[in-house]
Amino acid sequence: MKSSATILWKELSTYPTVLPIEYGSSIFVRALENEVDKLRVLIIGPDDTPYANGFFFFDVTMGNDYPNNPPKVQFLTTGGGSVRFNPNLYACGKVCLSLLGTWTGPSWIKTESTLLQVLISIQSLILGTSNPYFNEPGWERSEGTPQGKVQSDKYNDNIRKQTFRVAILPFLK
Repeated sequence: MKSSATILWKELSTYPTVLPIEYGSSIFVRALENEVDKLRVLIIGPDDTPYANGFFFFDVTMGNDYPNNPPKVQFLTTGGGSVRFNPNLYACGKVCLSLLGTWTGPSWIKTESTLLQVLISIQSLILGTSNPYFNEPGWERSEGTPQGKVQSDKYNDNIRKQTFRVAILPFLK
C-alpha cells in the first residue's frame, strides 16, 4: 500500500499542467519548507466577482490518512480574524465545503476525491460566485426578489471593499 506522502507527491507532480492559471483567476500551490505535510495555496479572486484580483491564501494540511480522509483547509486572508468574506469562509479561518466534511452535500470519496478537486471547488463555488450573499442558508429564497437584490448588492459592496483592504492593498505596499 502506498504511503499518503507518495500519493500526495504523485498528485502534486501533475499540478504544473492541470492547475488553472488564467488571466481571470489562478491557483498557485507551494510546499512549506519545514512542514512536509503542509501546503500554502493562493487563489486569485475571479473576475466579475466581489473577490476580483484579491489574493486569498489558504494553508492545507494533509494528514497521514490522505487520501482516505480530506485535507484540513484553513483560510488565512481574514484581516486578522475581522472579515468573513463569504458565508463559506469564516473570519476564524474555517472553510465550509462538503468535500471537507464541513458543509452539507457530496462528501469526500477516498478513491476519487483529490486536493485539486478541493481547490477548484473553493475557486469556483466559493470565490467564483458573483452573488455570495445567496450562499447563506435560507437567503437563497430571496434570490430574484427586489429585497434580495438590494441585500446582495449591499453585501457585494462590502466584500469588494474588504477585498481591496485585506486582499489587495497589503500587497501593493
